Formats: sequence, structure tokens, C-alpha cells
Amino acid sequence: MLSVSMLATFPELVEHALDYGVTGRARERGLWRWRGLGLHEFASDARKSIDARPAAGGPGMVLMPGPLDRALAAATVWHGEVPTVVFLSPDGAPLTQARVRDLAQCSHVCLVAGRYEGIDQRWIDANVDAVVSLGDYVLSGGELAAAVVVDACVRLLPGALGDKESTAFESFADSQGGRLDWPQYALTCCDMALPPGLTGGDHAVIQRWRLKQALARTWRRRPDLLARANLSLVERALIDEIALESKA
Repeated sequence: MLSVSMLATFPELVEHALDYGVTGRARERGLWRWRGLGLHEFASDARKSIDARPAAGGPGMVLMPGPLDRALAAATVWHGEVPTVVFLSPDGAPLTQARVRDLAQCSHVCLVAGRYEGIDQRWIDANVDAVVSLGDYVLSGGELAAAVVVDACVRLLPGALGDKESTAFESFADSQGGRLDWPQYALTCCDMALPPGLTGGDHAVIQRWRLKQALARTWRRRPDLLARANLSLVERALIDEIALESKA
């Protein structure tokens, strides 16, 4: 079972989101468990202070080490072992499917959500195993980013999805060579026509159509993925075909 804890100013932002869909059903089945630890609960003064002014001046406030230390200790006791600590921050390494797969295999992941101007660097240096970013933009806090990480991890757990092949045939999957997924179409949709490649019933034709569409989508939207992919001769030929068609 995967255990996920989170140290945050507002853990309730995440708790409600995880009650729905795949994460909610997987939690009901006992595939994973969750504990949100609000930093104000671990403050040491009557005012429940969790932040202080930046050293040497500057705007905003910085989360202090003390409440974070006590919250992390509580998370460790809750699970029974030291967790893999992941700090959500815009200056972290981009979140990738490979990183998600690694986290999903952990016994206990502790997500740390920053707020205000950030977290005291001394605490990060002493406790954080990985700093992860959702992208090159800034949120008001790391809680929503943590919810994204949890959802991405939980759907990889065995039994979380209705069809075990769902994660094998999607964007960034190993079976897809790390490329994007092909476009999907509903079997019945009013009077709208389906692409010819999906209607003949020839599985070889369908497979080729899907592969070409996946490569075309990746070629147009994420050429960086193709640049580092180990492409087969068939895939290279299809990309050449796509490039020629784009010039026509």
C-alpha cells in the first residue's frame, strides 16, 4: 500500500479533491492512504505562527523550520518509517512520468507544499530528497501541485484503474516509446464521421493509423520527445511521411 502524507498550510485544499474519481475509489479499496498535516497544528506559540520575515529583509514571509520538523516527525510516526520527502516548488526538476512511476513504487511519500516566499533553505537541505515542479509558472502554494502528484501516482497502482492496460497505452508510457498518445474517438457520436483508418476493421491498418497519428501529434507538439526516443525503422519512415505531408 502506498502512503502519502503532506505538510502544508492548507491541507484541506487537497483532501477534498482526492475524494473523487480514481483516487477516491482507490482509497476506498485500500490501495493507498492519506494524511494531511496542517503546519499551524505544529506551531509552538499561542499565535500558531509558521512563518517569519526573510533574513536580511525583503518582501513576503518564509515558512520556518520548527513547524515543518514537528510535522515531518508526525508523518514518520504515522507510517512507521522515514518517508521519501518531495518538495513542490517552481524551481524544481520538471515532473515526468518516469518520476511519477518511481514515486508510486515508494512505501511512503511525504509531499511538502510551500507558501508565501518559500521554505527556509536549511530545512530543505536537511530533509528534502527531491524538488519537483509542475512547470515554469508560479502558484500561490504547493497544495494544488501536490494533488496533481498524488493523482498521477495513484492511477499507476495495480487495481486503481478499471482496465490494467489503460496506463500502458497513453502518453509517455514505456510501451508508447515515451511519445504522446493517438487521438481518441467515441464509437457512437451523432452523425459525425470517423477517420477512415478506424472504420475498416483491419487491425493492421488500425495499428498503423494509430501509430502514425501518435507520431504526428508528438512531432507537432513535443518534438523534444522524438529527439531522445529510440525510434524503429517503421517509426522513422512514418515521421518522414508526416513531414512530407505537412509540406504539401
